[in-house]
Amino acid sequence: MQWRLAVAMAVLAAGMAGCQGSDGDAGPAGPTGPTGPAGPPGDPGTPAVTNATCLSSACHGNPALAKTIVNDLGAEEVVPLFVDQALFAATVHGSQLCVACHNDINASGGAHGPVAKTYGGWARFSRKQATEAVDTNELLRTRNYYTAASRSCDTCHTSHAGFKYSAHATIFKQRAAHVDAELTAIATAQEGRPTTIGENYMVGDCNRCHASCSTCHFKSTIRRANTSAAPITDFWDGVQESDTAPGFNATMSEYEMDWTTNVASHEFRRKDYFAADTEQVCQSCHTGFQRPAQNAYYWTDQAAGVWGRVKATNVKRHPQATELAISGSTTLSPATGGGNAAHAAFACADCHGTGAGATGNVHGIPGLPYAWSVNGDVQCSTCHAAYVHTEPLVGAHVNGAFSGGTKVACIGCHTFGLARDFEIAKTGTSTSHEVFIDPESGEVRPVVWKNGHAIAWYSHNWQTVNPGTGRTDPAGDCARKCHYDGNVVGAGF
Repeated sequence: MQWRLAVAMAVLAAGMAGCQGSDGDAGPAGPTGPTGPAGPPGDPGTPAVTNATCLSSACHGNPALAKTIVNDLGAEEVVPLFVDQALFAATVHGSQLCVACHNDINASGGAHGPVAKTYGGWARFSRKQATEAVDTNELLRTRNYYTAASRSCDTCHTSHAGFKYSAHATIFKQRAAHVDAELTAIATAQEGRPTTIGENYMVGDCNRCHASCSTCHFKSTIRRANTSAAPITDFWDGVQESDTAPGFNATMSEYEMDWTTNVASHEFRRKDYFAADTEQVCQSCHTGFQRPAQNAYYWTDQAAGVWGRVKATNVKRHPQATELAISGSTTLSPATGGGNAAHAAFACADCHGTGAGATGNVHGIPGLPYAWSVNGDVQCSTCHAAYVHTEPLVGAHVNGAFSGGTKVACIGCHTFGLARDFEIAKTGTSTSHEVFIDPESGEVRPVVWKNGHAIAWYSHNWQTVNPGTGRTDPAGDCARKCHYDGNVVGAGF
């Protein structure tokens, strides 16, 4: 209103300065002008701000326009705010209004104050932030943020509206994350020392990586956070064996996404990009490692107070991309690496929804609650439906004919490299376990330790099973995985 008033006053003053007498009779009415673009919802009388206004030399068309942030350590960080109009026009969104995505900005004339920001979503880029969102005048402390534009995509891309309910989108706030006080008390008594089961959600930590549409699609510069460190695969076997491998550092598995390098061009990664993922968007989060096994606790029937304990691999972060590489290389992991060259060469999208012929839906996985055989995720049978196992007993494992109806998931047999498999490869014996009966699905699935909890793990180290001569053959995979004294799935031996 103030802007309009100022313009009106300026026009009036100009008219008075040029007045030389009577205005004369009013002329005929002119033709009706074209209808302006619609304003934002709830304000139909205000036309949408044009790109010419947003990208003018007085605004985001100014190459020097930038924002300086002083982080919590006192260091300055700069966010460039210049958008190159020609580069933007050449992108997939080049014909769109800026305010169609930046839908929290539609002030008359394009003027706007600071906008609300949500912190996280750029894979460990910049400093942590102690708040999830800031008010318009609150002090900024990190470049790791996104605005309303990052969550407005489903306005046009309606087929991906389910993403907002997926684990990729909701894990950044992890509202269900908590310490299980009852199970903590049980574990503490069992271990004879303070033992915490679970992890409380921590603002500024849990939300620093996960994830809005822009995290994957807004083109960023991806690099390892510690560029001088060796790759985590150089230490894969060593850290799982002792957790103190010489030269090992946990930052070897950390990546960061610098989104500020793309502000000028506003490029977006499209579906066809993910068929190869040459910049390794998925790997920037799905890189991790496996540490020595620990006792993990879980409820088999919490209402009845029934719990279980299993010694399982301590998995750090999300090592699916690393596991997939290990599955096809005995060099990366002499102990548990394999010759699965076909799968190891896949991009994530070859199975998860964007590659040619893939049936999984990366925008919805793994779903809440997670389950690998529902919620539209890809299944082994998608590609291997015609495969016939040479061992006829496999069918009984799959359909639950054994063990009172307990089914064995494909990965229950075909996952390699977790605690028991690794320890037997290194020493010939093991007190750990590779699988358990997943309380969520009731199936035999791989198990890992996560913050004290025993959880089912969809490892990506898939290999061909060597059954040996059957369950009594100690050198065969059947005996190694399930059919041994002390197993936790009730398998005979």
